[in-house]
Amino acid sequence: MRREKRWWLMVVLALLMPIGGCDTSRQSSRSSLYDNGRFMDLWSTYTHCYRSEDLDAMRTDAQRLSQALDTIDSAEGPIPPESNELVPLGPTVRLSADPAAMAAACALHAGQAAQGMGRPHVAREMFHMVITNFPQPRYRYYVAQARLGLEHLDAASPAALGGLTM
Repeated sequence: MRREKRWWLMVVLALLMPIGGCDTSRQSSRSSLYDNGRFMDLWSTYTHCYRSEDLDAMRTDAQRLSQALDTIDSAEGPIPPESNELVPLGPTVRLSADPAAMAAACALHAGQAAQGMGRPHVAREMFHMVITNFPQPRYRYYVAQARLGLEHLDAASPAALGGLTM
């Protein structure tokens, strides 16, 4: 009689395990839908940054993207140092966009647009945002371009002030 009870208990537990697994998969799909929606919001802000001709809108977009990264980073926990990341042996395929790269690109674009529009204070702010917020090696292109932008601003400042002397 005891063997029959154990056998039935095992059968019942074996049947209940897949049912419990289904519930956790629903939570996982909800989470991925939320993450997908959050990413699409970031993508929308990024594309707006590049399509806009309004400098203040670009500046706001760059700030929103940067702030969103702070939210993502704090939700995911600490990021391991890049030295712990595995280095691929061959070429890699990117299957998704990097939100930090989108934020860096938007801030750089806003800085370059501000520079072209003769708004050096906004340009300087955006270039400093890139240099300060994206020191990781994978964003070195954006940092190099931001430093170049700052050099152009610094070179233009004495020339502009030189014409004002009396």
